[in-house]
Amino acid sequence: MGLAMGKEYYKLFEPIAIGNITVRNRIYMPSMVTGYASYSGESTIRDIGWYETRAKGGAGIITIDCACISKDGRLTGCQRGLWNDGLVTHFSEVVDIIKSHGARASVQLHHAGIMSVESPVSPSGIGYQCYPPTPPHELTTVEAEQLVNKFVEAAVRAKNGGVDMVELHGAHGYLIFEFTSPLTNHRSDKYGKDRILFPIEIIKGIKEKCGADFVVGYRISADEFVKGGVEIEYAKTIAGRVESVGINFISVSGSNPDTEDYCEPNMYIEDEEEEVYYRFFKLAAEIKKYVNIPVVSGGLITDPAVAEKLLEDGMVDMVWLGRQLIADPYWPNKVKMGEVDEIRPCIACNDGCIGRLFENKSVWCTVNSLTGKEYQWPDDLALPRMQSRKKVMVIGAGFAGLEAARVAAIRGNDVTIIEKGKRIGGTGNVASIPSFKKRVKELIAWYDRQLMKLGISVQLNTEATTEIILSSHPDVLVVATGSKPLIPDIPGIEKAASADDVLLGKSTVGRKIVIIGGGLEGLDTALYLAKQGKQVVIVKRFPEVGTHLEVGTHLDVTTRMSFTRELGGLISKYNIDIITEASVLEVNERGVELVDKLENRTFIEADSVVYARGRQSLIDYKLKECVNEVYVVGDARQPRKIIDAIHEGFMTALDI
Repeated sequence: MGLAMGKEYYKLFEPIAIGNITVRNRIYMPSMVTGYASYSGESTIRDIGWYETRAKGGAGIITIDCACISKDGRLTGCQRGLWNDGLVTHFSEVVDIIKSHGARASVQLHHAGIMSVESPVSPSGIGYQCYPPTPPHELTTVEAEQLVNKFVEAAVRAKNGGVDMVELHGAHGYLIFEFTSPLTNHRSDKYGKDRILFPIEIIKGIKEKCGADFVVGYRISADEFVKGGVEIEYAKTIAGRVESVGINFISVSGSNPDTEDYCEPNMYIEDEEEEVYYRFFKLAAEIKKYVNIPVVSGGLITDPAVAEKLLEDGMVDMVWLGRQLIADPYWPNKVKMGEVDEIRPCIACNDGCIGRLFENKSVWCTVNSLTGKEYQWPDDLALPRMQSRKKVMVIGAGFAGLEAARVAAIRGNDVTIIEKGKRIGGTGNVASIPSFKKRVKELIAWYDRQLMKLGISVQLNTEATTEIILSSHPDVLVVATGSKPLIPDIPGIEKAASADDVLLGKSTVGRKIVIIGGGLEGLDTALYLAKQGKQVVIVKRFPEVGTHLEVGTHLDVTTRMSFTRELGGLISKYNIDIITEASVLEVNERGVELVDKLENRTFIEADSVVYARGRQSLIDYKLKECVNEVYVVGDARQPRKIIDAIHEGFMTALDI
């Protein structure tokens, strides 16, 4: 089987020459900010574990996340730095561990420019609309020249630290890109007369100080997706110019801060565009026609067959895998060995990675609880084994229960799952019904395969009673019984249907629908129905809908940042009406009566009313009395997101 897979993915594992070095395959791990560095900019033991695991996982190039060239140019407080020689020591330890596993080590050199947390600067004192209200400092010519030198000095430090190459971050609205973009560079000096001069000077300086053979890459936003910004024809010019002064490869991306959601496509936008991952690849293919150096691109790639096809078709020379290598760092090796079914899927939720960074937290992963803990446990086999085997019973096969069962079994326990439903997955089976949540189904299928592999006994269509528990004599009981829809205390609510019943097809709805609740559940249900041609109105008590959505996903779903695109978000695209700061007074056969914050009353006609006002825990407290060692996890403890359920299940299994 392994040999067959090797042939099937021949192009993916074909070596490639970049400059004067050879890379073992065509899999490129791009820079992904993790928040693992210290506040002083030093690399840490968390970095070593994170990067070593991904190097062991088989990627060809491992890019160390963006190292800032100036302390006052950081994007986040805990961003890696190469702004002084003292930072090289610990940085070199990360480089060494990457190279020891056969991967090529790169580092991305970066200055946040307008988005600097301490001292925002820009070419022309112009900011982005999502970064109000204080205008950034407009760099003088001398200050710009000093920053050119800082990039060069950081590259020298990176080379002294042992990297095989550096990549200049000329994308996503950061400083180098700001100089190249007509939106942010209105200068009249040499850097305005030639907007590409700033990166040109940096590249020339690096080649002079580090040697002409030292490999330098350039990450480019080939389209800002904003009127008047960088578009593909101009991006080709940038690519050609940087190639002419020695750039050895180009990594093609897109967007600026006002179009952040385009940069990390999520599950919602994937459903909108049939082949969303081709967005950047189409741009890359155009640039590839224009240059004679390797071109790299990516975006939401999880399927190795897609990656292989892109390489075979010549759209790119390498494929980057970002979030998928957070979810499963061993993706390359599993593909190479024919173990594709073993790959833990990224569900493109952005909650654990990008979402946490926006909250000034370090990176986690919704589906992989080892993320950020690799310095302790590089993989499942490193998890602590039980000194004495215990009999563990898990009640409920939602994500919290599944993860608790999986990890408990890996640790050497005898695990049984009792599930009253006819399949595993819990409320994940409801959440995954809309087409844009199909990746959740892939995660449930992965858990199903893991249960079989680990020999975990699963008893479906079985309700856990005190008799069943006592007769089994478990040493440990994990209560993961999940949640049910919260029924609002509204007169006439019995005439409405729950979002669960609508999604499951247990309740039919008419053409005009009012949804009570504008959280994640309400938005999903609204989109699900609106895509069927239904006329949907969302009523929410608070000022804004979707407040628990990750920032980029919020941009896609809502109209909050519609200044960057003609149609706004998906709510606008599907003509979903939103009424905020209003409470439902009564539900009747004709619709709902509302009252707003000014005490004005309104009646909204509807064929059907659906409530999605949150969930409440399902737990029989008598079960907790059956066993001495009892844990309550997931929605049974408190209804939350998948990331909370899986991490809680993981930590509970370690506590056993």
